Amino acid sequence: MRGRVLSGWLTAVVGSALGFIGAGVAPLPAVAQDPSVRAYLTPGSTIGVGRPFVLNVEVTGVQGLNEDPPVPDLSSFAQYLASGSQTSMRTVNGRTTVSVTVQHRYQAVREGTFDIPAFEVRAGGRALRTERLSVTVTSSPQTGGGGGGADGGISAQALFVTAEATKTRVRDGEPFVVEYRIWTRVDVGSYDFTRVPEPEGFWVEDVTPEGQPRREQLTRNGQSYTTAVVRRVALVPTSPGERRIEPVGLQVQVRVRRASPFGDIFGDPFFGGSSVVPTTVLSNPLTVTVSPLPAGRPEPYSGVVGRLSLTASLDRDSVGANDAVTLTVRASGEGNLRAVPEPELGLPSDFEIFPPETSESVQPFGPGLSGEKKFEYVLIPRAPGQREIPPIRMGYFDERAGAYRTAATNALPLTVTGVAGEGPGDVARGGVATLREDIRFIHLGAGELEPRGRSLFASPMFWLVALLPVVGVAASVGVRRHRDLLEGDVAYARGRRASGLARKRLAEARRLAAGTDTRAFYAEVARALRGLAADRLNVAEAGLQTTDLEQLLRQRGVSDATVRDVLGCLEHCDRQRFAPPGTDPHEASRFLDRAGEVMTALDKGVRR
Repeated sequence: MRGRVLSGWLTAVVGSALGFIGAGVAPLPAVAQDPSVRAYLTPGSTIGVGRPFVLNVEVTGVQGLNEDPPVPDLSSFAQYLASGSQTSMRTVNGRTTVSVTVQHRYQAVREGTFDIPAFEVRAGGRALRTERLSVTVTSSPQTGGGGGGADGGISAQALFVTAEATKTRVRDGEPFVVEYRIWTRVDVGSYDFTRVPEPEGFWVEDVTPEGQPRREQLTRNGQSYTTAVVRRVALVPTSPGERRIEPVGLQVQVRVRRASPFGDIFGDPFFGGSSVVPTTVLSNPLTVTVSPLPAGRPEPYSGVVGRLSLTASLDRDSVGANDAVTLTVRASGEGNLRAVPEPELGLPSDFEIFPPETSESVQPFGPGLSGEKKFEYVLIPRAPGQREIPPIRMGYFDERAGAYRTAATNALPLTVTGVAGEGPGDVARGGVATLREDIRFIHLGAGELEPRGRSLFASPMFWLVALLPVVGVAASVGVRRHRDLLEGDVAYARGRRASGLARKRLAEARRLAAGTDTRAFYAEVARALRGLAADRLNVAEAGLQTTDLEQLLRQRGVSDATVRDVLGCLEHCDRQRFAPPGTDPHEASRFLDRAGEVMTALDKGVRR
């Protein structure tokens, strides 16, 4: 009881004293002076990799800025985080100086010594220029091979992120998984990715578990940590060589207890409590050696490095001539099944083949991936008889045996009945049928009279009937040419299907936006946007890097604004796919509308 009374009394006294001081001291008038600018770094010019630093731009002699100073491009060694500003007033020998400081916050990501060039700041109607700065980024303490350290008083041993690969030596086209895990001995509230670099030379598949990261208690180097997997991706190399996987950066909100200036003598939470400290961490980089595949691969080649099996089936084994039958081809196994191309059917010329409907699914399996890709063809046989769907073959590389193998389906018998040339669209032969020989139909009613001497060629009906066969032949030629292009011209076929496939994927994304799986929603939007660009540009969607996409779009004459919007949407999708669950569904709906507008502009820009 005495402690509480004493604590309340001291609080009142301190408050009264501060009020008295504030009331008794009047602010001194500011003295006008010419504006000046300086740039400096905090905490200093030497920074540990993974740690944050602030580039301060202090403008003295002004109370505000009409425009913010430019954000320097430090991407060669740092990741931009955020900006803020503050105004301060200082009095020395009766002279009051006002200054505005703009703070640009970065995270160091690469070791070395770097220059920050001078840049221009406009203030007080004048153009001011900062001085050149030099910064040294050193290797920060590592914990058992972990990533870079943290800031805010949190040591690198108490909070770090590791990147671990299931394999570091792979074949070209062989998938492997990289897992990013956070390790902490402090109270972590939330986290956001500040840096998600796109691995150069890899096709990327997000396989992060859905929902909140599952926490575990694990021991590392004799210390007990709370740990969780925050990101998991499958990578498939697209070319041989030594590849570096750059670190990812996180900003973690850490709750720390605030110390009381009076110690614990009063036992009152007024003097203590906790605060949230934003802390940045950086994972370790990885180096992966990609070996080329040996020569002599079989054709057609599936692109799968792992295991592959093929199955084929018909929805029925007997069909009438000119009727449709569905052929389903399934490719399943271990490896990057998304890379499997459309099978070569090898059917006779009297089979009409429509482009297939394709579906696919992949999931982590051991150190790599497994999955299935399905192709559904609509076939129309035009001639009757005992027919056969020949075996379908595809080559793959068996990495365990270190040799090429060929997967094949069984031949499928098909009985085609009916008569060749007859179908639903054929015109029936013969004239007016005679129902009975002794009865003829008598037409009742007055006939129509036409003037004599009227020319047949002046009748619109004559020209309509005369030109109808010509129009029919032209339409048939157009349809046949369209089908030939779909079957023979891959670029034309992809371009024709691009818009429809994009709309289908956006519809699926809209369905996902109403649910709770935000990662699947953003993955589907990114897939729709990247797939539309790949189809319009006639390039492979798998392995299409952002830098390559930007270059291809600019080569096709797409406007800079559209290119920025496309890259901005893809970057936003990448960030949200790895963010913690719980995105506002209204935000997802707004982003979906924005993505639709960007895709419309992209479609017009490429086809222009």
